[in-house]
Amino acid sequence: MENTFTAILSTYNHKNSFTAAIESVLKQKTNFDFKILIYDDASNDGTTDIVRDYAKKYPDKITAVISPVNTQGKILREAIKQVKTKYFAILETDDYWCDENKIQKQIDILEKNPDCSLCAHNTLRNYERFNKTEKYIKSPTKIYKLPEKRLTHKYYIEPHTSSRVYRTSCINFDELTDIKIVLYDVTSILYFLTKGDMYYIDEIMSVYNYTEKGIYSSQHSYKNRYKAANGIYQLNKALNYKYNYLLARYFATRINLNFISAIKLKSEHNTEKLDRMYQKILDDFEKKHFEICDKKPILSIKIPVGNYKKLVFELSREKTVCR
Repeated sequence: MENTFTAILSTYNHKNSFTAAIESVLKQKTNFDFKILIYDDASNDGTTDIVRDYAKKYPDKITAVISPVNTQGKILREAIKQVKTKYFAILETDDYWCDENKIQKQIDILEKNPDCSLCAHNTLRNYERFNKTEKYIKSPTKIYKLPEKRLTHKYYIEPHTSSRVYRTSCINFDELTDIKIVLYDVTSILYFLTKGDMYYIDEIMSVYNYTEKGIYSSQHSYKNRYKAANGIYQLNKALNYKYNYLLARYFATRINLNFISAIKLKSEHNTEKLDRMYQKILDDFEKKHFEICDKKPILSIKIPVGNYKKLVFELSREKTVCR
């Protein structure tokens, strides 16, 4: 199989981790050729020089795209449209793959299971600050289908982005109102589950470095919850609310929507009314919580609780600093 697979590497200021990431891809042992697309979102720490060196060293395998300005990840949206191979994967270069047979295993499974739209596996989560590791998922090897009732751990899991290999043909660009649906970790799983099943392997074949400096881990929890909820809304809308019976409940849990409002959202069938309801809920959440996110604390006290959690007490300015 020639050029069966494309690895998309996303990087921004990953000078200290980029080499480990790219080498983990180059070391993959496969019986087919594969391409590597590197998207550098205007790094300014020396990462760009490393990217150029690798592109020069492997001109037949690596294509590098370097943005002149930081796009906050938007550079990746066009990356998906550039994929010409049967399968692809996305790896952020602060993480890496730890099994040289990872891609071969996953594509062999997808070749044998044409009803599967993606294949994923377990990941080792590395807490750098605490020098501790743990398994990302605690589920057995099995095939997961889009649940008929609810998105609970019994029927549904979210393997880490570094673990996933997608079937490219499952993407319908005509229905995608926003290509971020395929890129964002939560919505990409759900989108591909509407196109086929997910084959999950309970083997650790990638490492997720939880540095607390990434786009997700460094943001306020309210903004992360809003981002997840908005992604669910965009996915729901793109699919013409066909799966609202599932996604409304999931949306509600992300922003702690009250029970009555959640039931109304799930029970509504008029798509125009649904769209207005979702937009109002998101607008209200933003107005209520984002001012808290933007206030610069005068004093912040963090008290460790257990291995990974902490209580945070902050004294903030009364006036919003950055809106």
